[in-house]
Amino acid sequence: MEKVLTPKERILLIRKGNELLNKGDIEKASKIFVTTAYKDGLIRIGDYFYFEKKDPFKALHYYIEAKYEKRIRELTERMAMVLKKWLSEDKKTNPNQRKRDEKTEKKL
Repeated sequence: MEKVLTPKERILLIRKGNELLNKGDIEKASKIFVTTAYKDGLIRIGDYFYFEKKDPFKALHYYIEAKYEKRIRELTERMAMVLKKWLSEDKKTNPNQRKRDEKTEKKL
């Protein structure tokens, strides 16, 4: 059976998570923020991975946990643009792939 946090326990844990985050202990802070569903903390963890560590995939995980639609949309749109660019570059460098793609499109 899962223990439900009381409001007081949640507040104390969030404070501890903020202290850990300020000290640079991202891993422990993130566990606390996930456990307490503390959206602001999750967003700050996401920002850390996105802006400081340049790890958009890890950042996206925390933004999704926090339901931070603005940043989720921003990241997924950027990822889609990169994918689109890769695919167009692949077609330019691999003409056989382009022919296969055209045949597949005709069948559809």
